[in-house]
Amino acid sequence: MSIEVSPPCGPSSGVDRTTERRAVTPFRTGGISPVGHEHVVSVLERAARSGKPAHAYLFSGREGIGKKLVALQFACLLNCPDLDHDLDASCPTCRRIRSGNHPDVIVESPERGIIRIERIRNLRGFFRYAPIEGRFRVAIIDDAHAMNGPAQNALLKTLEEPPAGRLLILVTSSPFRLLPTVRSRCRRVRFNPIPVEALAEVLGREKGIEPDRARVLAAVSCGSMSRALELDASHFLDSKEAIISVLERPGAQGMSGLLQLSQNMAEGKRVLDAIDVAVTWLRDILVSKIMSDTSALFHVDSLDRISAAAQHQSTEKLLRVYDEMVKAAALLESEINVNANLVTDVMFLRITRILAGPSLGLVTAG
Repeated sequence: MSIEVSPPCGPSSGVDRTTERRAVTPFRTGGISPVGHEHVVSVLERAARSGKPAHAYLFSGREGIGKKLVALQFACLLNCPDLDHDLDASCPTCRRIRSGNHPDVIVESPERGIIRIERIRNLRGFFRYAPIEGRFRVAIIDDAHAMNGPAQNALLKTLEEPPAGRLLILVTSSPFRLLPTVRSRCRRVRFNPIPVEALAEVLGREKGIEPDRARVLAAVSCGSMSRALELDASHFLDSKEAIISVLERPGAQGMSGLLQLSQNMAEGKRVLDAIDVAVTWLRDILVSKIMSDTSALFHVDSLDRISAAAQHQSTEKLLRVYDEMVKAAALLESEINVNANLVTDVMFLRITRILAGPSLGLVTAG
C-alpha cells in the first residue's frame, strides 16, 4: 500500500539538497497536523488506533516539507497513553518523544553525510528488546538514502524478520538511492510540497515575513519550509533582479556581463535556486498571458513587469527558455560530475539567443 500524492514542483523536483540543511522550528496548524499533510496524518492516525500498523514505512518527498516531523508525530500516536487529546506540549510522553528523551523512540541521522553499518547494528540492538514504556519501539532513519550499501543490506535483515511491537520509519528525499529490496518491504507514504498559500501564511505568521516576500519565498522554495527559510536568511531573493534582468532585457548585459553573472551564481552554490526563481518568473508570465486574475501569480511584487513581459514575449520563446532551464537543472542534479559554471554559461547564452536573436554572435548548438 502507498499513499499517493502529486510530484514536487519545479524543474528540480528530484534534487537532494541535504548537504547544507538547517534546523527548522516545527510548524503546525493545530493538533498534530503539519501544514499541508493533514490527510497523511489522518491515515497514520487510523493505523495507530487500529493497533496494527505496518512494520516499516518509507516517507518520501522533497527536502524540508515536514516528513521527519510527521514521523515523530506518528511515534507519538503509537505510544501516547491518551489518543483522545491533541498531541501537544501538555503530554509528557509526546514531549519526551519530540525532544529525543523517550526510551522507546530513537532517530538515526547521517554522520558526515553517511549512515554506516555500525549505526544499523545499533538499531537492530535497539529492536532486540521489547518496549519499556510505550506500545511500540520506533526507530526513525532520517535521510535514509545516506545509508551506504553495507548498511542497507544489514537493514534488510530487520525488514525481512520484523519483531512484534517494533516499527521502522525511513525518511528520505531521494528514495531512488535506496535498494529496491528495501523500498519493496516498506509501506510507501509520499508527501506533497506544502501549498504556496499555506506556506506563505506560516512564514508570515510564525516568522514575521511580509506577505509579498513570503509568497515569493513559498513559490521559489517549491513548498519546502526549510528551503524558504534558507533563502530568506541568505537574502538570496534580494539578488533575483540580476537573474530576471536576463529575461527582461536579453542581451543588454553583453557577453562579459552574462558570463560574470554565471560565474557568480556557480561560485555562490545557489544555481538551482536561481533557476527556480527564473522558472517561477516564466510561469507567472505564461499565466498572465491566459488569465487576468493576478491572485494566481507568485511574484505579486512585480505585477506591472510581468504584465509587460506577457505582452512582448511569445509563448513559444518562453517555453523554449523553460526547456533550457530544465536541461540545465537536470545536468546539475545528475550524479555526473559536471562543471556548474560551464552549465550556467551555456544556459544563459542559449536563453539570450532565444529571446534576443543571434545578436551576440553565438554559434547554433545542436
